Amino acid sequence: MSGGGEIVGLSGAAALPLVLMTLGAIAMPPIAKRIAIPVAVAEIVYGFAIGGSGFDIVGDPNNQFIRFLSDLGFAFFLFLAGLEIDFKGIERRLRELILPFVSSSLAFVFSISISEYFGWGLWPGIAIGATSVPLLLAVVREMQLNSSPLGQTMIAFAAMGELITILVLSLVEVTTVADGNVSKIIFGMFLLLSLVLSAIVGASVLRTLMWWYPQYFTQLTAHDDPTEIGIRVGFAMMFAFIGLSILTHTEPFLGAFIAGAILSFTIRNKGALEHKLSSMAYGFFVPIFFIHVGMRLDLSFEMLSRNAKEIGLVLLVMLVVKLIPGALLRLRNMEWPAIIATSSLLAAPLTLVIAIMELGVKNGAVEPEMSASIICSGIAASLIFPSVARSLLRNESAPVPAPQEAAHH
Repeated sequence: MSGGGEIVGLSGAAALPLVLMTLGAIAMPPIAKRIAIPVAVAEIVYGFAIGGSGFDIVGDPNNQFIRFLSDLGFAFFLFLAGLEIDFKGIERRLRELILPFVSSSLAFVFSISISEYFGWGLWPGIAIGATSVPLLLAVVREMQLNSSPLGQTMIAFAAMGELITILVLSLVEVTTVADGNVSKIIFGMFLLLSLVLSAIVGASVLRTLMWWYPQYFTQLTAHDDPTEIGIRVGFAMMFAFIGLSILTHTEPFLGAFIAGAILSFTIRNKGALEHKLSSMAYGFFVPIFFIHVGMRLDLSFEMLSRNAKEIGLVLLVMLVVKLIPGALLRLRNMEWPAIIATSSLLAAPLTLVIAIMELGVKNGAVEPEMSASIICSGIAASLIFPSVARSLLRNESAPVPAPQEAAHH
């Protein structure tokens, strides 16, 4: 509290946006479910409606306090992206990840090459080639394929694609900050490598300690711990690695991702802890981030009409760069409908598209209008491609058990 009895940074100008954003965070999930669209899309549209170039109800979307909440939501989002990595599955299926690695790498080669050809630039190329787990996982679970060989293959491709996306993003961010200076690039790579190596060493030490002294770690994942030590450790690691990233002059938000990955590597059975952290983040902070993105979008009619062809072309390229390397799935005897469905889901990484464009704009590497175009394409992809995948996977989905059968499971 400040001397005048106000929360620091929360002026009268931020009060109305805060109220409206909070209401949106509550109202959007049931509305999105009712009209069958991703929640992130509904939150972005809501943010656009109340600010930015929408109805402009909230005024300046870059208020200090609102910006802080949005950045915190962004940090939480990348922290959870790291936490969702299934290291147990990766170790168990290490040889099976060669094909996903090759396919995801080729997708980036194609996307960056095509983006540079059309003059969009490097950062949009990364966004176009990005892969994200959440939307694909949601469809796989909805179609009851998560335990099937097809579902496991799709999840493996998404997980590897997300890891490569973060790696490519880290490397490009370092080169962007260096602004072409070779010595700065080398120094930046050294600092990034140092941060990653420190994370690996720290994770290995924690993993060893957990093996030898499990009694000290069981409380981290307890369901009914009154002190919520697991939440405290999660927060501490996220902010510690954000701080370390700042000290090593690397992207702070990537430090949040590394912190989540360390926690996932250390605690393999993280069910309760992941549920608590996800509930907190996706219950408020991450929605605030997506709503804030919508508030800052320039989606005027003039902009949309001016860039309609470009938005449509980006949408097409998003699918093509996943479909061409996706043909490698024929090596696993996957049928073409399943290949097209998998490629369609991999081509709809809305949340990471937003994250990449957010970083690109922050670094001055992407113009806001280009960012808006890419995000529009990402929104369209998240609405169109999952519907295509569902129709193609209908014959693959597991039968729903009858009520009398379900009672026994």
